[in-house]
Amino acid sequence: MMSVLSPVADFLAKIFNGLHEFILQLFNMQPSGVSYVLAIFIFTLIIRLLILPLNVKSTRSNARLQEIQPELQKLQKKYANDPQKMQLEYSKLMKENNVSMFGGCLPTLLPLPILFALYYVFMRITPGAGMDTSFLWIPDIFAKDPRYILPILAFLSTYLPSVLLSKSMPQNPDSPMNMATMNLVMSGMMGFMSLNFSAILVIYWIIGGVIQLAQTYFLNYLPYKKKQEAKMEKEIQTTSLNAKKATPKTKKRN
Repeated sequence: MMSVLSPVADFLAKIFNGLHEFILQLFNMQPSGVSYVLAIFIFTLIIRLLILPLNVKSTRSNARLQEIQPELQKLQKKYANDPQKMQLEYSKLMKENNVSMFGGCLPTLLPLPILFALYYVFMRITPGAGMDTSFLWIPDIFAKDPRYILPILAFLSTYLPSVLLSKSMPQNPDSPMNMATMNLVMSGMMGFMSLNFSAILVIYWIIGGVIQLAQTYFLNYLPYKKKQEAKMEKEIQTTSLNAKKATPKTKKRN
């Protein structure tokens, strides 16, 4: 894997080392655990800002996909005995509505190769003699967290955005795997992997998860919630109007 990720790791190493040097000069400080955490914080912000347009595009694509769900379900019933024809009509409908099945996956999958590339970046860093590599409760950010607090935070920072995202879309009862179960499994895998990662790498993932949580709230959850509230209000108004029409008018007596 290193041979595949080597160019990416070299590129990320230049950016990260440049950011770290900038922080040392800006705050007039010596290399330490704090300076490296500050560098990883700024680095994560830059990465997330770069993939923000993909997140916005993914959100719009998912919204359009939800709008055409009734039509997709009709096609599923109509061509239940002809999978090839169904797939053809699926593709045609999604192309007409400018929807991509895989476009929504890219913002989720993109941080993973960056994570593995950073694994090799941090492996190359050799702290100087006498350098204080501690941060908060962590005695050495280039080693594993001895208290296992970071793996728990890594689990939560992966799980919470996925839960919020699942609440931002209609549930599909025909889905082969429950969304809550899938979120739990993937988050558990990330927490388990974090047990063997250096603390600074897990900190990168946690910061990214917190940013992702904020993005999901503003880009997915809030718009969906407002849309559902507007839909519910419209249904209440329609029900009230129909009830008034159905109520017989009483004639006035002379």
